[in-house]
Amino acid sequence: MRRLKFFSMFGVIALSSCGDSLPDRSEDGREAEGEVLGGSISDDMLPLDQLRSQSPVIREQSVTVSENDDGSTTVETTVTVTSGDGAENQPAPPQPPATPEG
Repeated sequence: MRRLKFFSMFGVIALSSCGDSLPDRSEDGREAEGEVLGGSISDDMLPLDQLRSQSPVIREQSVTVSENDDGSTTVETTVTVTSGDGAENQPAPPQPPATPEG
């Protein structure tokens, strides 16, 4: 019986020590400090030998829709891929869906 009282009192004390209040954000020291001096930041800090950037591929697309004499429709799509390096490594553009005949 004594152990039960001891552990129940210990539990009550442990739970009462848990507070719901959060610390004030203005006092937590998360403010930016320091000063950037002019000329102290340069491109020499970038590891250019380890980086390789590439601009996105520019795709120009033109669609021509024409109606034939028999009432069917023809769709012609022209895609021009323009880029510096890597334009030839890009996947082919999707083909337009086939027009139903009938």
